Amino acid sequence: MKALLRLMRTETAGRFIPAFSSRFSSTILSFFVLLTASHFLPTQEYGLYVFLFSIGSGLGLIAVLGQQILVVKHYQRTEPTSDPQNQALIDINARWLALGCLVLLGAALPLWLFAEHLPPTYRYLWLALVFAAIFALSEYYQNYFRIHGRINLSLVPREIVWRGSSILCIAAAALGGWMTGGAGAMAIVTGLLAATTLYQSAAFLRDEGLGWLGAHGRIPRETRSAWRRESGYFIANNTLNSAAAYLETVLIGALLGLEEAGFYFVALRIAMLLTLPISAIDTVGIPMIAAHFQKSDTAGAQLVIGRLSFASFCISLIGALGLAVIAPFVLHLFNPEFVKHEDVLTVLCVLAVSLAFFGPGSWLLMIGGGERFFLIARAILFVLYLGLLYGLARLGGLIGIAAAGLILSTASSLAAWYWIKHRWGIDNMATAFFRPFLFGGAPEPVAPLPGRSEAEGASR
Repeated sequence: MKALLRLMRTETAGRFIPAFSSRFSSTILSFFVLLTASHFLPTQEYGLYVFLFSIGSGLGLIAVLGQQILVVKHYQRTEPTSDPQNQALIDINARWLALGCLVLLGAALPLWLFAEHLPPTYRYLWLALVFAAIFALSEYYQNYFRIHGRINLSLVPREIVWRGSSILCIAAAALGGWMTGGAGAMAIVTGLLAATTLYQSAAFLRDEGLGWLGAHGRIPRETRSAWRRESGYFIANNTLNSAAAYLETVLIGALLGLEEAGFYFVALRIAMLLTLPISAIDTVGIPMIAAHFQKSDTAGAQLVIGRLSFASFCISLIGALGLAVIAPFVLHLFNPEFVKHEDVLTVLCVLAVSLAFFGPGSWLLMIGGGERFFLIARAILFVLYLGLLYGLARLGGLIGIAAAGLILSTASSLAAWYWIKHRWGIDNMATAFFRPFLFGGAPEPVAPLPGRSEAEGASR
């Protein structure tokens, strides 16, 4: 406890705490969006809303086509917006994003035209695809504004305004008799997300102007090829991330029923409250770590990583212990029938705490050159996970599905830790706060940290 109190007085905490507060407010609002929808919608319609939202969010994370990571990795914040590399990067980002969004909207059109010929569960898939296209743009803007240090513009439109207005509008529509089931709730959140994303688009254009249009030709072909290869790795990793986050809910909705999908989505969102510290790391900590990477400062990077991982783990663990006490009450708020699945929520909470223990491991791979290794490792693990998911789902139902997710998450975190350990000689576990590689096994780093020449713009 004394160590944690010392950490709270450091400069790192001065950046960590505001980001954590913003993420905390966002997650609380997200919780109340779910609670409001569950209160005003019948269980079956609530399950439909969750089903469509999961598909839209998952496809949106894929449709950004890795550009939210590419801009974080290569944008030169210290250079003016007119810098040729920055403008070329924005132009390339825009081209990839346009491709992803047009594919989604193109697929939504026939689904809308022939909606009446589809089974009831799938008649509003077109709406999920429209939501996904907007979500992809929003995801990119969050990271673009984050690298400029504009945390409010990065987080407030989607995380605060969108969620808060969704609560009010869903409640108003239901009380006014205008709600048309789960699809109606999905239409409301889609329209509101479009409005907040439009606001971010206007701010983006004020910052960048239109000088970036066609600017990709101003940089060497070799640089464009390197960014294209990196985008491919990022797309594949985003696909795996999206599948890990939403596949279980979608499969439950398609195979077990919309009511079960509604419960699992609620339980997962409650457990993910415990990952708020990790979100704060992603928002503020990664640029700090990357600054040390640029200077090849292994000791400085290790210090920041150890502090942030330890802080995230302690906060997550304390939250898990509190949640264990109030879990039945929280589940009862959504639906009294959900309480009988309390054990599933316990497994998902263990998953969240394990993520916090490993800190920013996956991000360290992305900015440190390990995206190819992580892609291969996660692809292998994902194939094994599908078999495990099938077997455990048959044996244990919902708790088996949750256990499969926990195993996949832990294995992915260990793979990331292994690469970081052997490549950079850095320990990203929470125990590194006391001493890196506390339990032994510290390797000799085989390469210097990526400087400017190797990871252009890694410092945001």
